[in-house]
Amino acid sequence: MKTKIKKDWFGRLKSGEELYNDSNLWLSEIEFINHEILFLNHLLSSNYIEFLEVGLSKKIDDLVKRITSEKKIGKTLRKHIKDHKKILFDLIETKSVTSNKNYLETHKKFDREIHVYLRQYKDLKKEIFEIVENRMKKKEQKILL
Repeated sequence: MKTKIKKDWFGRLKSGEELYNDSNLWLSEIEFINHEILFLNHLLSSNYIEFLEVGLSKKIDDLVKRITSEKKIGKTLRKHIKDHKKILFDLIETKSVTSNKNYLETHKKFDREIHVYLRQYKDLKKEIFEIVENRMKKKEQKILL
């Protein structure tokens, strides 16, 4: 795995091992998001009645749809990245990583897709936390009064 390859989109040499590490990092991020999605679903469902009472049912339904969409996107990305890693193993064995421009372009594409996926997910999570936090603050204010 010490074969060096030039990644023209960064203008530097990157080894097959670094490409492999990129793929592992992406898979790890997706797995972590899957666990967080379970938590977010639980968080929204446990407070659902309170959200209904304050007229947030439409907003919560939209958030649940977006969570479901993010989960599907993550599942698809995970499958494609695993396939991508298998191809990398084959390329390393045949010592043809450096000559396979298609693989490098695919890797670059995945790098962009993962970046967009993570950004969208973080925005969604932030939105959910803001809604829950605002609801909790209002609940606390009612208790104090």
